[in-house]
Amino acid sequence: MIEIWEGLRQRADSNKDGQVSVEEWATMWDEYSKSPENALEWQTQYMRFMFELEDASGDGSIDVDEFTSVCSCYGLEPTECREAFSKMSQGKNDVNYAQFEILWKQFFMSEDPQEPGNYIFGKTRF
Repeated sequence: MIEIWEGLRQRADSNKDGQVSVEEWATMWDEYSKSPENALEWQTQYMRFMFELEDASGDGSIDVDEFTSVCSCYGLEPTECREAFSKMSQGKNDVNYAQFEILWKQFFMSEDPQEPGNYIFGKTRF
């Protein structure tokens, strides 16, 4: 986690004040969305971290219970998390890492509100 934070801070803290403002955060992700194939190492680590966090069983895929357990820890209602998983997985029972990587990029790149990647953090209403 320290490596992820340091990478984020170095990249996003454009005015070098030791803090990442909302504007700096948005600018950083906007730049990523324009060129996700050139993701910085910390961004790739963060994506991997999120996948492994949600894959509590360590079986290489995320199921609805694992997803709901993690997302509801952030204050989301379990019913919304389950709905988000269904949309994200397109009705499948699980999501593997290769699928998660595609969904991750959709979340940051797509302007289509119906893309399944929009639900990777458990929200269905924005």
